Amino acid sequence: MREARIGRAVVVGEITIIPLERVSVYYDSNKGGLLAYISKEPIGVVISSPQGKWAADVRGCKVALETYIQEVPALRDVLDSPEHEKENT
Repeated sequence: MREARIGRAVVVGEITIIPLERVSVYYDSNKGGLLAYISKEPIGVVISSPQGKWAADVRGCKVALETYIQEVPALRDVLDSPEHEKENT
């Protein structure tokens, strides 16, 4: 299983930093044993401030916000939530 998801947001003043991460879980049971591999890797971040919203990958290169929304659909709900808007006003 590989899943892209939202990490824990950090709020600094009027700026919200939303990390995006990919979690991978692989397992196999064999001859009475279990082998598991679990990893979490960063994908990028979304920055939201009163001046606007933008996204960057782990190298710091700008990414179209819609690209991350397609990969992590829950991101749209977070960015549009009243709580998020209140944090950035």
